[in-house]
Amino acid sequence: MTHDDGNSLIRFLYYAPWFDTEAIIVTNQLPDFKHTDTGPWDKAMGILNAYKEDLPQLRKHDSLFPNYEELLSKTKQGRGALPIIWLTNDLKFSGQIGSRYVESKWDSINFHDWIGEGLNPNGESKDSEGSEFLQQVFDKDDDRPIYVQAWGGPITLVQALYRYKQRKGDEKLKRILSKLHIYGILFQDITFEYFIDFDSVKNKSCGGFGSAIPTYKGERAELGQLLYDPGHFWQYCCSSDSNWVRPIYAKEFKGHGAMSELFDDYGEGDTPSFLYLISAKLGLNDPLDPTQGSWGNRFSQMEKPFPKGYYHSCNHNASELTRWNSEAKNSFQNRLLWSVKNPEEVNREPVAVVNRDNSNKIITLYVTPGKSITLDATKSSDTDRDGLTFKWFRYDEADNYDGSFGLTEPANAIQKLVVPSDLNDKNIHLVLQVSDNGTPGLAVYRRVIIKAENN
Repeated sequence: MTHDDGNSLIRFLYYAPWFDTEAIIVTNQLPDFKHTDTGPWDKAMGILNAYKEDLPQLRKHDSLFPNYEELLSKTKQGRGALPIIWLTNDLKFSGQIGSRYVESKWDSINFHDWIGEGLNPNGESKDSEGSEFLQQVFDKDDDRPIYVQAWGGPITLVQALYRYKQRKGDEKLKRILSKLHIYGILFQDITFEYFIDFDSVKNKSCGGFGSAIPTYKGERAELGQLLYDPGHFWQYCCSSDSNWVRPIYAKEFKGHGAMSELFDDYGEGDTPSFLYLISAKLGLNDPLDPTQGSWGNRFSQMEKPFPKGYYHSCNHNASELTRWNSEAKNSFQNRLLWSVKNPEEVNREPVAVVNRDNSNKIITLYVTPGKSITLDATKSSDTDRDGLTFKWFRYDEADNYDGSFGLTEPANAIQKLVVPSDLNDKNIHLVLQVSDNGTPGLAVYRRVIIKAENN
């Protein structure tokens, strides 16, 4: 847990009812912390204690906020203290991290010194409380994907998988790997080699990777899904871009309960790793298809030799992440109000309805090219009886139709459209954003994917 991870954990906890949290693994990591530093663990415990203090008030708004004791029982110490990967070859680091000036040096790093049997170079067991606990999660009879937000390196997860294979065999390991969906904020240490070939990534010139030397000698494990963000996450942390606007400042955050007092201005670099799940809940995207775009970025599928479920955002503009900043910020600020106000005093998300479908699922329409369709959002509603505005737009970065397909009256609830006669095997993504006029204003979405019938 580095300088900005605490802020991301705080935001995550405000959305805790929307997640089935199985584990929170706290690790140290160079160059921020030495392996014996208790700072990361103490920071996590401080945040959970603040959550405990805020919990009675938060539960007035949503009874599904998990018990403090439940979260505490799932929070475990993992292994860390590996240099971040894009510093590995330099064997040293000096610079400002958060509020501290850090100087670190280390020897060369070898994968097999840290994963497997015996002790690691720090003299610790390679197994940890965290890696043992993760195996209990693997053993659960549950077919849902396991979404892993890799805010640092995955050393604890990889050790858990190593031990699970040893104890349970290849078939059970493959089953678990197929369920793991990892969002990697960079490939932050060499244990990511277990999942992906670093040389192949470097050959693709995927930005922000650095020149780390591969050392893994075994067979690679194929995940159900791997999302690689090589640098857009800096937009939530501490970008050097002169046009950068911080998504939220501590001064906007503080004064909203115990957790808010722990929030600082050192960013939330890891927040995009779960924003794509939040926007899925709000109807914008399907997390199983990261090419659709979401609050957590838009990704492209990696080409061979990478597995089918591997995606990156290397060639995308950072605006694919920041285009949603206003809506994500309003949602978060509204949650902050839960800590200090009663339910009747805060805004609630509207409900977006398209053609009488009031779910948050993606709508796929198969239409004969050249034919007309009607998309009707007039049944959309707001629990608080706030006024609603409608914004339809084509998300052309997410679709693959090359022709023109404009919306002449995008603010109308009803859209009458003609499907292009040359749609063929392509698709068009239309997004409806329904926003209320509460304070702060909240947005929900519906996505309609138009495909040609019989293609």
